[in-house]
Amino acid sequence: MKPLYLTTPVRQGLGTCLRPGGLALTKRIVQFIKPGPATVVLDAGCGQGATMGYLHDQGMREIIGLDLDYNLLREAKKRTSKLARGELAHLPLPDSCLDMVLCECVWNLTQKRQVLEEFARVMKPGASIAVSDMYSRSTGSDDQGDRWPVHCCFSQATDLDSVCKLFCDSGFSVQIVEDHTPLLKRTAAEFVFTHGSIKAFWQAVTGDSALAEQACRAASGTRPGLFLLIAIREGLVKSSEHCRDNTLLQQVTTLNRRPAIFCEADRRDPS
Repeated sequence: MKPLYLTTPVRQGLGTCLRPGGLALTKRIVQFIKPGPATVVLDAGCGQGATMGYLHDQGMREIIGLDLDYNLLREAKKRTSKLARGELAHLPLPDSCLDMVLCECVWNLTQKRQVLEEFARVMKPGASIAVSDMYSRSTGSDDQGDRWPVHCCFSQATDLDSVCKLFCDSGFSVQIVEDHTPLLKRTAAEFVFTHGSIKAFWQAVTGDSALAEQACRAASGTRPGLFLLIAIREGLVKSSEHCRDNTLLQQVTTLNRRPAIFCEADRRDPS
């Protein structure tokens, strides 16, 4: 079965931005980090290139897109030529070459700790990383992750404390963590409007009534939410021998950074 983001109901429902809220969180990221024209950016899991197109419209020119899916990269090529196919856990980039990394609703699909370590390797000290993805709002101890019937960003969702700890353990200093679950709930409502019910949506995704019921149970168990985390890369990290001679990118000056803060976009329980 295809990953959730590549299924027809999701692609038809979300369009060129394969994530809840479209470009809303991308705009929030740009507002906070304030990248400049020379900022070297990696769009990690660029999909069809919607984020890259937006960043280009904001005056940024050093944008690289990376994705595993050939068809999505083919569509992204309409927006930019700086594209590569590869895994986030093995980036085809030299050490300390990036000023900024964006990873929007992709991280949960990967080997998360290894990917963060790889991001740290290719980022300059003081560089910014912005990750948006699902998290679990469930307070129960019963793990529902393996019960999702389709590979999706919900299946590896953890609580926000675990997310922040993993970033800190990987050499990052968290600047903000925001809850944007209303964007996820709005997307779910749009799927319900299109398909008649959330079960009908999952049946359109899986093609099977039993699997649709399984997805509904998994969602009820994990109570998915949507977060945005922005952090900076600190300290020294191990270099990767096979990437040391890669001269794909030109080094540029790192942006000035803000002091660490913590905030939430919506402190109310969105349920």
